[in-house]
Amino acid sequence: MKDIKFGTGGFRGVIGDTFTKDNITLIAQALANLVKEDHLTKPLVIGYDYRFLSKEAALWMSEVFSFHHIHVMLSSEEVPAPSVMYMVKKHDLDYGIMITASHNPYIFNGIKVFQKEGMDGDVALTSRIEKEFHKITSIESKPFEVAKNDHDIEMVSFLNDYVLNIENFISPLVRGSNLHILFDSLHGVGEKSLMKIASDFKLNNFHALHVGQDAYFNFKNPNPTRENMEEDKEILLKNHYDLALGLDSDGDRLGILDENGNYVDSNEILASLYYYLVKYRGMKGDIVKNLATSNLVDKVAEKLGFKCHEVDVGFKNISAMMKKCDALIGGESSGGLTIRNYLYGKDSTFSSSLFLEMMIIMKKNISSIVKEVRDFASFHHTIIEDHFAYHHEDIILNYLKNHTFTFPDEIVSKEIIANNVKYRFKNDCWLLLRGSGTEPMLRIFIEMETKEKANEYLKILKQSINEVDHY
Repeated sequence: MKDIKFGTGGFRGVIGDTFTKDNITLIAQALANLVKEDHLTKPLVIGYDYRFLSKEAALWMSEVFSFHHIHVMLSSEEVPAPSVMYMVKKHDLDYGIMITASHNPYIFNGIKVFQKEGMDGDVALTSRIEKEFHKITSIESKPFEVAKNDHDIEMVSFLNDYVLNIENFISPLVRGSNLHILFDSLHGVGEKSLMKIASDFKLNNFHALHVGQDAYFNFKNPNPTRENMEEDKEILLKNHYDLALGLDSDGDRLGILDENGNYVDSNEILASLYYYLVKYRGMKGDIVKNLATSNLVDKVAEKLGFKCHEVDVGFKNISAMMKKCDALIGGESSGGLTIRNYLYGKDSTFSSSLFLEMMIIMKKNISSIVKEVRDFASFHHTIIEDHFAYHHEDIILNYLKNHTFTFPDEIVSKEIIANNVKYRFKNDCWLLLRGSGTEPMLRIFIEMETKEKANEYLKILKQSINEVDHY
């Protein structure tokens, strides 16, 4: 057994190192103990994706829960993570589990725990699981076939109801659209839901790439980043597609290329959909973003007459704030979003469908929509992302919190939020340093008036951090 830690996206570990049968079943035993301690009696749902050992991990966990007479509703096939959230919400359950490492490289797998209303497990819950994990001295389980015969494990299809729920949110005017759509599944499970929606809505010009299971994800990170969609850009331009959609391995992150092959970042996706929902659908409400998300979102909210609320990284924080202020929409810089009355979690099948609806209803291509939104907000700043790998974690993290770097512009404020340090400058400019939490790396986000200035600040920042790291 090696130690485990739940982060913003659940527990993730390298297969064969911390993601092992021992740790997987220990986590199941820990949660089973909490269920009994809290005298809970409702079933528990478990889903899994295409990753290596995902299905086996789901079975191992099911065997532990069944021994303790906790009824398991186990997915009958690989499914996107949001479908598990949907099942928890639909059946008013206490817990759900998804076996996935989301967008991480193929050597990783992991476990996401969902709680009431389908929300990501909060810190209180994951801390209890970690604490209980270390107290366990033995694991008890019931063989899968025996548990099935005893009706402790029930095989259930999540997909149809989950997809139908999404379709109920989408305008019927999407049906039969002639949009030319390129979809890169990146060998993730999002294909199961998005391709079904394309079929149901008779989107006959919908073409998919990299479908089906590949445990190595074609030796790419299964994340629809700018770099990972370069191949899609060539195909899009050659065949004159209207857009390209890319989903991550468990179907909660979205990447988009416009009709010219330009990458539409998550900030523009979130701002555009918010603008569309209010201006074209007539919906009302605030927006929630994380602290790594562009101020474009704030400006759109201000012009629409609403407020933008900023929270720490982690979709659980976005969901909590959405509930608190009854926000219309919430999203984050990494490519996930949701809206009021849908799920309290990010879902790229849903956001893809809503994005297609926006294009069809507005009758505009993507570049025109993004321009309309930026012009409406009078905001044309550039945001860039990068990272810096360091050697001396204690020295770096201590310096970030207790010292201030020097930049060409005056610093308006410096904020320390958990493992984040955010500098704010005049003219809605800022930069964020975020500790990875899982590896010796700082993630860097910078938003400035121009790309040249953003790159200048990135250069200054990297030089400064390097000097501290080698002091």
